[in-house]
Amino acid sequence: MGSKKKKTEKQKDFVKTKLKVGKTKAKPDNYTDTSFVAKSISLPNQSLNQRTKSSSTPITLPGPSEDIDLSHHLSLTKHHSSNTRKEVLGYIESHLPTNPSAYKAIIASITPLITDESLNVRQAVILLLNACVTRQPGLLALHIRPITLFIHAAMSHIQSDIRNTSTKFLQVIINHASQALIRSYFIKTLKNYFTLMAWTLKQDKKSVSLAITTSSSIGGSTKKARIHHLQILKSFLEKSLWEENDQTSLINWDNIVSIHPQTNKYLLPDTPQTYSSLKLFIQEIPKPITNDEMGNDEGKFTLGDLDLITTEDLDTRRKVLIDVFMEPMVKNLNNLVKEGGEVGREAHSCLNLFDKLNEELKPK
Repeated sequence: MGSKKKKTEKQKDFVKTKLKVGKTKAKPDNYTDTSFVAKSISLPNQSLNQRTKSSSTPITLPGPSEDIDLSHHLSLTKHHSSNTRKEVLGYIESHLPTNPSAYKAIIASITPLITDESLNVRQAVILLLNACVTRQPGLLALHIRPITLFIHAAMSHIQSDIRNTSTKFLQVIINHASQALIRSYFIKTLKNYFTLMAWTLKQDKKSVSLAITTSSSIGGSTKKARIHHLQILKSFLEKSLWEENDQTSLINWDNIVSIHPQTNKYLLPDTPQTYSSLKLFIQEIPKPITNDEMGNDEGKFTLGDLDLITTEDLDTRRKVLIDVFMEPMVKNLNNLVKEGGEVGREAHSCLNLFDKLNEELKPK
């Protein structure tokens, strides 16, 4: 009996059950119901770029004063579409974060767009930089090195439209971080200005012929851009060659107890390599003597000395301009004055700055 019962039990596993119409197949004993839907659980994160919101508040689009998730929007600044890059820059401008630490990522993402191929994108970057400075006044001075690097790259770019808008970025730096620019990048900025305006620093035949060829190939849009270039050059020279009259200080120095007149000798100097004129505490790098440097024993700076000079103080900047840059700049500006028009007027205003400087430095 036992064996027959076991056989019938085993045979049941191989019997196909006939289903009646309208009835589903019986579910196995180990069946797990997976028809339920789990609710999503959102946990507040600790991101610095996103502000956590209460679950009781309704979900709305971020307003102008609310923080947004910058990680996603900053990644779109590298999008292949220029329209997307422009729109995301405008969106970030209208939704700037309140956390100061988030601006480092913003500057790092938008600085390469200074040399972007799209004019609309470059204009959006200018607006965003101005908006960032409004929120964080010392932001550009803190990131002056990468910003100036890309501005100089734009000034010497192979595409003319990128060169034409390069001084608009330089204008933002001059307006908001002029001291950081002229103290560290006075010489490099002037060199790139010569490249931008198709001027030459050397008087050899090769450089002169190259400058003439470059000037003759300037298009109409570039000629119009020279007006703005000269305006920014004038502003740059004014900031570099004269001290700013800072009247924003609220300290009444008349009520301050005077210090000993010899105190300054025991303080840290304001400029690096203070004793370089005395050949003290410096390490001179030997360099080959070029034709421009031969016979120059009057203490003047030459073109080969520019890489070794720091322009922290006003006197050094003036001496560098007079010894190296003034003569070729005056020559090229006089050529622009002869062209007449608005370009000639702007060039004449730059020449007036040189006349003013010579009058101040003239021995009395």
